[in-house]
Formats: sequence, structure tokens, C-alpha cells
Amino acid sequence: MNVYQAAVRDIRDARRTDLDNGRILWQDALAADDKLYAAFVAYQEQMIKNAKGEPNEIDAARSALGKETARLGLTREKLSPPFRCKICGDTGYADGKYCACVIRRVISSDKENLSLPTVEFAKAQKSAPTAALKKLYGAAEKYARAFPDGTKPFLVIIGEAGTGKTTLAAAVATELMHGGAAAVTVSAFEFTRRALEYHTQFSIDDYTDRFTPMLDCDLLVIDDLGTESMLKNVTKEYLYTVVNERWLHKKYTVITTNLSPDKLIARYGESITSRLFDKNVASAFAVNTKNLRA
Repeated sequence: MNVYQAAVRDIRDARRTDLDNGRILWQDALAADDKLYAAFVAYQEQMIKNAKGEPNEIDAARSALGKETARLGLTREKLSPPFRCKICGDTGYADGKYCACVIRRVISSDKENLSLPTVEFAKAQKSAPTAALKKLYGAAEKYARAFPDGTKPFLVIIGEAGTGKTTLAAAVATELMHGGAAAVTVSAFEFTRRALEYHTQFSIDDYTDRFTPMLDCDLLVIDDLGTESMLKNVTKEYLYTVVNERWLHKKYTVITTNLSPDKLIARYGESITSRLFDKNVASAFAVNTKNLRA
């Protein structure tokens, strides 16, 4: 069982538990409260008469039962809990695919998901040390707030070490996650490690565990591209797979790197770089500030 199947199982189990708890609450209340029990029996009797077409007082019986449940605080939400996910009805599937709630559950349980700091745009922009960096925060905020309908979902942030690239990416991730988006954030090193693990094991479940979240998530952040090891048949090949899939489906993707476009081409080749800088779907920011860590 892969992580997606396990998430579906957990979601369905949670739904059954919610319904069971509602039934137990109702049964316990009937057993403990005579007035509620009498009102319920009277309502059932009127329902039977109504079904037979006999004269009945079902409306009055329903009203009386409603008063007793209200007296005990037995709301509809407690007795018949609403779906946790309105999209899939807690089935885990929507339109024949894994529901967004499944994807979010998988991503939130991923212990290897890089923990970016929480960065609020307003605060970061206000405290930015240069006018140029303030302007970049404004542009990044515009990019984030266009989600999910932004015409240019790819964002490449270029700058030397310590210039604030990761913090800028973190602000984008924070904004999208505040809106309920599922984000996967990995360092380039971690990306390559995952690729190597899959490449050497080559199981379907491992691929689902390692790579499907990076393909399905609302936002993917790959931090410090260019600092990872270049492993034959691994680094470029798996990076291309992920970048190309997200490029084809126009999914929000943020790349931070200290490499210029020319150096990116030299390191990764034209196929990857052309997608990262495709003017139809991508924007590129150059963070030309001094090392903020110095």
C-alpha cells in the first residue's frame, strides 16, 4: 500500500468513525432521557401512519422531537457529522482521481518535506533592506495571489548565497498555504537523494511515495538548485521528469538557484532550462542584493 492509498484508507476510516460516534451519541441520549425517547416513539408512530396514508400529526411530532433534541444540544452536526471534505464526500476520490484532501494529507505527513520559515509578505516587504528587494516582494506577492489562475506559474529566483532567495520563496509558500494550498518544499540535495533512492529500488510504491506528491501538489519549491550532486542517470533525468510534468500542467513551481541562466544550461541542458525560462509560463527574479547573512 502506497502513501496515497493509505491516506484514502485513513480518510474513509475517519468518516466511519464520525458516523459511528453520531449513532452512539443518539442511542445513549435515547436511553438516558425519557422525554426524548417518548418524543422519538411518537414521531415514529406518526411516520408509519403517514406512510400508510392514514391521518397523522407528523408535523407536530417532528416539532416536538426537534424541541427535545434542542434541549439536549443534539444538533444535526453532532448526530450526522458533515463531510470533512465536501469535494469527495470523504471517499478520497474526485473525478476518478485522488482528491485534493488526499494530496494535502500525504504532503502534511511527509517528514522529509523541507520546513521553510513562515514569512508574511507585508512584514517582509516592510523590513526589506533595499528598494529593489521591496519591489521583488511586491512582484512575488502578486504572483502568489494570482494562484491558481496565474498565467505564469513558474518562478525562478536567482541570486548569490545569503541574498534572501529562500525567504522570498518561503513568502510565496506561506501565502499559498494560508489559502489552503498543498505545498511540497525540498532542497535540491533532498530532491536528488529521493531520486537516487527510487532509481536504485525502482518500485511503483516507492515512486508514488517519492515523486507523486511533487507532481500533484499545488506548489512545488525546489531550493538551491545547483548545489546538489550530479549523479549519472539520476539528477537531470528525474529533475526533467518533475519539471516537465509541472510545465505541461502549468502548476505553480518555484525554483531558487545561485546559477545564472547560462550556467543552468551548461549544468542541466536545454530541455530543463528552456522550461524554467519559458516566457509563456515563467518569470525570473534576480536578487541582486548583498549577502544578508554577513
